[in-house]
Amino acid sequence: MLTLSTIVLSAIVFAEPTLHEGIESTLTEMSEAAMAADMEGYLGLVWDGEPELAQEQWAWAVDLERMPPTVLRYEMLDEPKLVGQGEAVVPVRITWNTENWEDEDRTIELPMRFVEEDGRWKFAGRRWSEVDSDGLRVLYTDGLGESAIRAIDLWPEIKAKVDAGFGRSLDHPQVIKMYTSMPELQFSIFPGYVEPLGGWNEPMESIKLVGHNFSAGHLRNVIAHEYAHALTFSMAPHEGSAEAAVARAHAVPWWVLEGVAELASSNFAPNTGRTEMVVQRWYEIDRLIEWDDITDFYTVKSEDYSNVYVQGRHMVSYINERFGQDKRNAWLAAMMGGKTIDEATRDVLGLSFDELDEQWRASIASAFEARKAAEQSDNDESDRPEKPKTSSNKPSSVGS
Repeated sequence: MLTLSTIVLSAIVFAEPTLHEGIESTLTEMSEAAMAADMEGYLGLVWDGEPELAQEQWAWAVDLERMPPTVLRYEMLDEPKLVGQGEAVVPVRITWNTENWEDEDRTIELPMRFVEEDGRWKFAGRRWSEVDSDGLRVLYTDGLGESAIRAIDLWPEIKAKVDAGFGRSLDHPQVIKMYTSMPELQFSIFPGYVEPLGGWNEPMESIKLVGHNFSAGHLRNVIAHEYAHALTFSMAPHEGSAEAAVARAHAVPWWVLEGVAELASSNFAPNTGRTEMVVQRWYEIDRLIEWDDITDFYTVKSEDYSNVYVQGRHMVSYINERFGQDKRNAWLAAMMGGKTIDEATRDVLGLSFDELDEQWRASIASAFEARKAAEQSDNDESDRPEKPKTSSNKPSSVGS
């Protein structure tokens, strides 16, 4: 016999959680899993319906094993709202800290999106505005609508030039995400990311940019740089897992990846003369550092970041000019295929990497000495006394 108390108890036991309760439960479990470095538990709370987001969240979770947050709180700032069938949005404040951040807890606020799947609400990234064109999706935060349209307009030119340099193109649309908040961009990469940056791209992820009003010149330069990374990562064999693809990319020296990207962006911001002058100056003061010191993204000292980009670009340019674009691309593809830098250099360029390095440094020394000799010659010429002017003995044709 059913009593009133039995009916009431059954209603309580089987009552569906409210939208608020469902999302709050997800946020609580996300925090607990991240702080416990529980990668599998965290990813079980993430919607995998968008490939780029799924890959970015996978990379975010992988880094938890290296550096889990010491503080991570998600706080809903309003009631969540349904915005479609099985989709909800709610403004959330995220507060976090990590062992490598020697300051107060960092905080961001953003509209978080959730999708109902398998009976629960799963995290689906931030809510974006979006504009699309052929081969490009631009997702952007409030205030960046004009910049997003500008990127759409510039994309065909950027893509054509970078594709030509690599001799290849992507087989899927490129996604760009535009942020106005540096901390939000950093947190989207992984909680322990603390270095300032202007752009980001990793295998199978979107291109991420940060700013408040992207000029055409800036967009050409930064998108070309980050798109070059995407084309580099596409050189890896397609078989295997996301983990294997990332491992291949991370096995390539960081200075190679950035040097190639810097060379690609030189189509829009050449600065060849500046790069040459900086490298010659570093040669003069013994500031050209060993390649091993700028190989691993996680261990490079912050004071050596400029060497990653400038010294890396100079070496890649040297290879490009000496051996040609096709050889440069084959050298890069060999490393993305699993060869070490020495194996790739021997197989493609025909010498060891140590020999290549020695010849590269010799070319810098030669250019430096030639420039100094030319400057000295100019100085000697300017120091010579000026020849006295000879006066004419011809009488003036002007009458008195």
